[in-house]
Formats: sequence, structure tokens, C-alpha cells
Amino acid sequence: MASAAQSPKKSQKRKSDAANLSGSDVQVIVEEGSTSAGPAFVNFPSVRPSKNTPFTIFTRDVGSSSDLTRQHTIIAGETEDVEFFSTNRDHNLNTEGADCQYLPALYDPSTGTVHINPSTPLYLLTHGVKRLRSSVTLPSASDARAHWKAQRNDLGETFGTRKAKTQIRAEERNKVDVSAMEGVKGHLMGSIPEMLVDDGPVQASELIPTPDLTTSDPSEVYPRDSLISPSEWQSINVSQLVHAEDEDSRQKLLPPHKKSFWLQGRIRYIRNLEDKTARKEQMKYVLYLATLLSLYDNPSVISKIPPGQIQTKFPNVPQQLLDGVIKRFSELQGKKRVVTEKMKTKLLAWICVMYLTLDGFSVEIGKVARDLKLKDATVENMFKNLGCSVNIATPAEREKQGISLAEASKTKKAVLKAPVVFPKIKRRGPAKR
Repeated sequence: MASAAQSPKKSQKRKSDAANLSGSDVQVIVEEGSTSAGPAFVNFPSVRPSKNTPFTIFTRDVGSSSDLTRQHTIIAGETEDVEFFSTNRDHNLNTEGADCQYLPALYDPSTGTVHINPSTPLYLLTHGVKRLRSSVTLPSASDARAHWKAQRNDLGETFGTRKAKTQIRAEERNKVDVSAMEGVKGHLMGSIPEMLVDDGPVQASELIPTPDLTTSDPSEVYPRDSLISPSEWQSINVSQLVHAEDEDSRQKLLPPHKKSFWLQGRIRYIRNLEDKTARKEQMKYVLYLATLLSLYDNPSVISKIPPGQIQTKFPNVPQQLLDGVIKRFSELQGKKRVVTEKMKTKLLAWICVMYLTLDGFSVEIGKVARDLKLKDATVENMFKNLGCSVNIATPAEREKQGISLAEASKTKKAVLKAPVVFPKIKRRGPAKR
């Protein structure tokens, strides 16, 4: 009877609360979304951690203005033995439960309001045992390759031909046991003398004057200071060369070199310039070019005779200029300076730049090749390495001049344009089989 008397009271109380709730107005308030971490729902499918285990929310979208539920987030925590992490909120993975969400609501009976928090993500957690994770080790690439090779050799020994078996045995005999060398490694390394490392072929940029890559004026691509030092330039005196009356007198004032019809023509052109400053500057370039040509014609002279007698082989060349040229285009071998093949290539680059400078940065390749007694292809390649474009007469120009294509190819011109563009290094691909 006691239990029967108590039952109606409980029923009446629940009905009274429901009647009061239904009879009053309830106001629903949806809170503003949040971009930072706040309350969250988590579901532990198996192992549950203690209530004191801390958890942290991580996001991929750092600094994002999106709601927390729309960000790519995970929640993670760990105990001493187990680690927990979510698998459903990282939208990049498109896993099950990525779009699932619950909304928590708090009812305040004193004010009759229900507060809903929309920025509460739901995380489905899984766990991993730390001890098991540390014990699992994947085989390295070298171990996998060694295992594969051992299996291949076993098959070869069983089913291979006589030639294959011989090759397998030869590889086994030639195999080096690295572990057996560990003890003597230090002694071997100490007994090996240090050697200079050869960096391979010299880059083209080391064999040409330092260019100005930003200028749009061809005359400034190779400035004078990149060709000759200021002190060497000041040491050149061309007053007698400028006032020489005949060609024989002018040749005697230049260092000896092979006869150059191109250089003789440029000297006649320079003597007729009205601007005295330009005439003097161009004549200095002529003397400098003649000095370079003299060294190019006889490069062994500086290594065959004593340094004190080299001046006699370069008459009319100032000592300061001669010292700079020898230092610039030779290498020290022992106690002597030698014009090596590398330095001779560098000397040829300087000579080609001087031809461009004296001929308005457009020079005929065939004439330069004849002056230097070189093949046209060699000189053409050097001009290309200097950033020049090689031009041939167009069909309209050939028709106007009345020459054929073969004749026009002999009068190709190297033209220096700015900004200078150097040719790309050609790399040969693998041989086709």
C-alpha cells in the first residue's frame, strides 16, 4: 500500500512540471559561432580514459575565420600507456562521421530560455597502445633489397643457366663485408693524403669579362673596367700613334703581331674622327688589342725567357700594362707563369670583346677568323658564348647585294645586344636503343 500511495504522487509531480512548461513561453537563443576551441562532444568506442586526461584540439586552418565545426580539426590526448585521437573531423580524409554534429542546449527555468551552442564539434575517437607502436619497425630499403637479392640468387642457383650461376658466384666473391672494415677504417682514412677536388670543366662565365646583365646599352655590357684595370688604362700613351703620318710608322709603334688588315682599316677610320677624346680612347683600345694579339700569337714567350727580358718581346707596351696582361692571362706553374689552354681561351674571349668594342658591337666573323688564323666555327662559338647573336643576310638583302646563300654565310656578323642573353648549356640525353 505504501508503494501504491507513493506512485500517484510522483506521477502528479511530473505532470505538474510538464503542465508548467507547456503553459509558459520558452525562448530559444542560439549563441554566435566561435572560431576557437570550446566545448566538444567525444565518443570513445572502446577504451575510456580517466576524467583527468587532458585533450587538445588541433586545426589545419590556422587563423581561419570559419566556424570551428567547419574547420579541419582533430582532438588528441594521451595517458602513460595509451594515446587517443579523433578520426572524423579532418574533412580532407572524408571519413565516416565527418559531417555528424550534436548541438548542446541548456535550459534556464528561471528565465524560461534555452541556450544552444552551435560551435560544438563531435569527435569519434580511437586509441593506440604506445608500446605496440614502438615495437613495430619497418624494414629499411637496403634490407629489403638485400632480401630480394638473396631470393633471386637462390632461384638462380636452382633454375638458372650455367652462365647465370657463374655470375652469381662471381658477385658473391666480390662482395665486400663492410662490418669487417670498421676496425681499420680510421687507419685507412689517415693514410690517404688529401687531394684537391676537380670541379670539372671551367664554367664559361669564368672565361669571359664580367658582364653587366641589367644594362640596355650594348656599349655597357662589357664595361672598360672588366677588360683592363684603371691603372693599366692610364699607363697607355698613344700621342705618337695618333700623330703618326704613314702606316709603316704606326705599325712600328705597336707591339709585333701578325698582320691584321681589319686592324689597319680601323686605325685609318679612327684617325679621321673629329672628336679628339674619342680618337684617343679608340687608339688606346687599338694598342691594348695589339698587345693581346701579340701574346696570342706567341703565348710561350713568357715561360721561355726570364721575366726581366719579357719587355723586349713587347716593345711600345708600358710595363704596367704588360704585367697586368701576363697576370690576367697566365697561371703560375712552379716558378714560371704559363699560358695554359684555359688561359688561351680566356685571352680569345678578351680579343673578341675588343673587336666588338672597336667595330660598334657588330663585327664580321670571317674577318676576325682570318686575323686569328682560326676556323670560322671556333670564332663564331666564342661570340655566342659572349652573348652575341649571329646574323646572316636575309633573302631580301642577298637579292639586293646579288649574292647567294653560301656567299652570305661567309659574311655572317656577330651582333651584341642588350640586355645580354647567354646560350643555354646543351645536355645530351641517353642514347636511343
